[in-house]
Amino acid sequence: MSSEDKDFKGRCMYCNTDVGRDKVKTCGRCRLVRYCSKECQIASWKTHKLRCNPNLRESLASDPASNALNTALSKWINNWRDELHNWAIWAMDLANSPPDRLATHCFVIEIERRLNPPSASQFFRMHGGGVETRASFIARLEEINEASEETVACVNERRGTDTAQIIILCEDLIRFLWFSLRDGGASLRNRDPAMSKALAENWQQGMISAIETGRPQASKTHLDRAAIKVIGPPPI
Repeated sequence: MSSEDKDFKGRCMYCNTDVGRDKVKTCGRCRLVRYCSKECQIASWKTHKLRCNPNLRESLASDPASNALNTALSKWINNWRDELHNWAIWAMDLANSPPDRLATHCFVIEIERRLNPPSASQFFRMHGGGVETRASFIARLEEINEASEETVACVNERRGTDTAQIIILCEDLIRFLWFSLRDGGASLRNRDPAMSKALAENWQQGMISAIETGRPQASKTHLDRAAIKVIGPPPI
């Protein structure tokens, strides 16, 4: 299956597990948010309840432009989900950071629509991003009067020191993603500090290049070059 054929409607909106459309469960009230299990629905309720609205589906249907943007963003996120996880971790520089960095910071990217995108994976282009403390991000939202109760609750939702939060800003939309690290993040925290620093300093250009071209491997190529500067070329 190509990246553009991935089905975002089969993915749990709490834990990000892809269980398929036939197994995913939909919120019975708003009929929009999907979960893989009752446990994820219960865990999500403390923030979802702030926006769960039985009329939300009808509201989206009455605004075709917003609905189209919302759908395009969902598809784009699903196409780039694995890469977003990698970029967030590289940017966090865990080997050179305090153990609670994931609990106090978030990875924020800002994207905008492209004119006449050649593919779904190129529907948006990145124009900013980085690692911020949750407090500074909320302050930024307050400056532009976008710090709603729901948004602040989502920013402050902490799922432990081994779960990273990604925030995507796209025009008037804000999306939140969380993902847990394999092995509790031990391998990342124990990575060579120089390598971790090199990735943290170079992830952004690699990400911009990959998103612009629609080629995830463009990011890896860029970061491989950064790694060679640290550890040298591989043996022949």
